[in-house]
Amino acid sequence: MKEILLSSVASRQFSELDMTIRKRVKESLYIFASETRGDVKKLKGTKGRESLFRLRVEEYRIIFARRGDKILVTQIISRSQGYDWL
Repeated sequence: MKEILLSSVASRQFSELDMTIRKRVKESLYIFASETRGDVKKLKGTKGRESLFRLRVEEYRIIFARRGDKILVTQIISRSQGYDWL
């Protein structure tokens, strides 16, 4: 199983989620870390920067980077927020 790390921003965003969504996000991250499966896509527009990926969990997107055997979660955003921050 891969280690899951949350950035300070992602940690704050996670704590602000509704309890049921928080549970689904946590379950999805553990499933992805142990089995490397889920609705994951590489994000476009990160040229020249670290490759970022997104994991879809209902209407939320977990933005993360792979670093060897670790998963660094950088953002947890709702779909309505979009990817304008890229």
